[in-house]
Amino acid sequence: MTESGLRSDEVMPGGRTLSRRAVLGAGLGVAGQALLGADAGGRPAEGGVLAHAVGPAAPADEAGLYDAAKKEGKVVWWTAHYQLDAAEAVRDAFVARYPGIEVQFIRQTAQVIYQRLTQNLKAGVRELDVFASTDEAHYTGLKRQGVLAAYRPLGLGNLPQAFQNVDPDGAYHVGALGLVIINYHTKLTIPPQKWTDLLDPRWKDQITVGHPGFSGYVGNWVVAMWDKFGWDYFAKLAKNNPKIGRSINDTVTDIVSGERLVGAGSDGTSLDSKSRGNPINIQFPADDAILIVSPVAVLKDAPHPNAARLLESFYYTKEYSLAMSKTSNYTLRADVPAPSGVPIDRVKWYRNKVERLEKGVPEAIAKWRETFGV
Repeated sequence: MTESGLRSDEVMPGGRTLSRRAVLGAGLGVAGQALLGADAGGRPAEGGVLAHAVGPAAPADEAGLYDAAKKEGKVVWWTAHYQLDAAEAVRDAFVARYPGIEVQFIRQTAQVIYQRLTQNLKAGVRELDVFASTDEAHYTGLKRQGVLAAYRPLGLGNLPQAFQNVDPDGAYHVGALGLVIINYHTKLTIPPQKWTDLLDPRWKDQITVGHPGFSGYVGNWVVAMWDKFGWDYFAKLAKNNPKIGRSINDTVTDIVSGERLVGAGSDGTSLDSKSRGNPINIQFPADDAILIVSPVAVLKDAPHPNAARLLESFYYTKEYSLAMSKTSNYTLRADVPAPSGVPIDRVKWYRNKVERLEKGVPEAIAKWRETFGV
């Protein structure tokens, strides 16, 4: 375990290897230690912090929550977790399971929806019910402001135990899992094998990346590269003149079109494009894929509080994981296989601690603009 991140092959002093479960739990920082106070089903121990949940009480069973949500009629959901077609698949699956509740959603990059939320909060606008960003640090800040509703979603126990109760107060929960990997055009017989390969002059004018000022995935990746290799990594990358988009998903567009050959991209969007017959594939980097744990939360003053809790609970249903699998995203349930055929616990990955992201992403955005001029 490093000061700022964790690896999937983490080794304890004396050479003892941590289990994947232990490393995942440790990667959640102080919040992850809430697992130690939970019973085997992931429920908080008697007298735990979730007994002091903030926000209106919700029915404790699915039927009661659904009835209450139907009276509200709709739910407003902003997500950066995945590509548009995946968000549409989640919406459609939710509506199929819960007829009578309209899902109004925005799919945008993490920093864009976060900016809009913070503006609404300052203006006293109550518009949003469920917030789903790819930047974990957004949630620690929102929690300190007291704007998130502590709630234990129905079905949370269906998550792998290391991902249950990531926040000890239940203010937010895991909503999506993904990786930043090397994506590439299939005309390449041998793609880059590791992140440092992208610094080779042979890739000059052939690289595509997103922007940390827009994308939570990209911000996470930039902080990881910075901590692993130093900022000099980006000074060298700049010499290869990468094309810089906004979303991490822009790398897929550039590669499929043939405008660029390699990128730092999302596994899910890349594999989804591949499944449609496009000339793109992924490479798990030898120097670690970057694990992205993306939370979801209900706003304390959500205008549709029961529908909001029903949607958050929906994340842990089989229908949600099937929607993820069909759009080539990692699933949240073990009974729905990973679309890549490689479960996350078999991938060599590195994960930033949330405390590091909270400070590091804003710093990385500023340094990025100095280095790349955008």
